[in-house]
Amino acid sequence: MDSFCKGNVCIVDHDLANRGFLRECLEHEGLSITTLNTGYEVKHHLPETPFQIFILNIDTPGVRDRELLRGIHQGGHSRVLLIVSERGDAFLKDAIDAGVYGFLYKPFDINEVCAMVNHLVR
Repeated sequence: MDSFCKGNVCIVDHDLANRGFLRECLEHEGLSITTLNTGYEVKHHLPETPFQIFILNIDTPGVRDRELLRGIHQGGHSRVLLIVSERGDAFLKDAIDAGVYGFLYKPFDINEVCAMVNHLVR
């Protein structure tokens, strides 16, 4: 895990306000944050920037792609948290099977998000 920057997090969310809010809160915690607009952009960042954590909004274009989740896990060290707006979504089972670590249900409590992310970067 030496190649990882401590606290290197990638937020993938189509919602500018949501993405900015998460970025601001997590940067306040001392984490290094990269934000992307779509899931399609992730594969371009995987080889160059090893992220410890991906926070993906499942409503964002390109995020519901099982190959995206597999690509993230090929490095073996990244954890994935999915932002979910409704419970019972059929994709959640596929996401668990693909190795997603956990879910952040909207509306989320930013204190819980920060606690979970801080726990994962230790």
